[in-house]
Amino acid sequence: MLTFNLKKHELNQKGVMLDVGCGEGRHIFGIMQDYPLMKCIGLDMDKESLEKAEEGYEYFKSISKAGAQFLKGSAYSLPFPDESIDLIVCSEVLEHLHEYNDAVKEIHRVLKPGGKFYASVPASWPEKICWKLSKEYQNQPGGHLRIFSQSGLISEIKESGFKFLSSEKFHSIHSPYWWLRCFFWNTQDKNFLVNLYKRMLERHILKKPFFINLLDKALNPIMGKSFSMYFEKI
Repeated sequence: MLTFNLKKHELNQKGVMLDVGCGEGRHIFGIMQDYPLMKCIGLDMDKESLEKAEEGYEYFKSISKAGAQFLKGSAYSLPFPDESIDLIVCSEVLEHLHEYNDAVKEIHRVLKPGGKFYASVPASWPEKICWKLSKEYQNQPGGHLRIFSQSGLISEIKESGFKFLSSEKFHSIHSPYWWLRCFFWNTQDKNFLVNLYKRMLERHILKKPFFINLLDKALNPIMGKSFSMYFEKI
């Protein structure tokens, strides 16, 4: 389940892609399918997520001509030379960081001039509903530290040396799922409505039924869960 349209803007098809906060590697595997000649690097602080990414890579590596690697590391100190990366993806990470502007500056450092930076964060008003429904949601360890102003975040990233290209929202039908989870926070694992909605989402991800897919896209501008931004380094 990706939070970007990886074909929205022109990319160096034989370049190097870095996923900062790669988790289990979903955007790495998306790039490998769309751009098999692009070398992919996943960076994350969580050892368990990196191990799962390595497992997933075993399934996808046959379609990649350039390969992928997964490293443990911090967004505040990227282990790469200046101007060495063509595309940097940072999905649902900045809201977890105390000094997110420092991470953006570090991303700018390692990105080549003209390179692309794709960043996504939780969209503001769906996230506000989650915070109002559950104190536990906003206070969980490693959780979201802030709700971004979408226009404000774009301006901040531009001030770090990027040109804004475009933005869009994704995963609208995931918003009600998180609202349900937050409302039934203490009993969510056993709650009938939460589990029913979860099964519907799993069916959508695996089988992409036409009507649900159409509904998701139609509602994205209104209630998309992820706010995705596309930038280019100046």
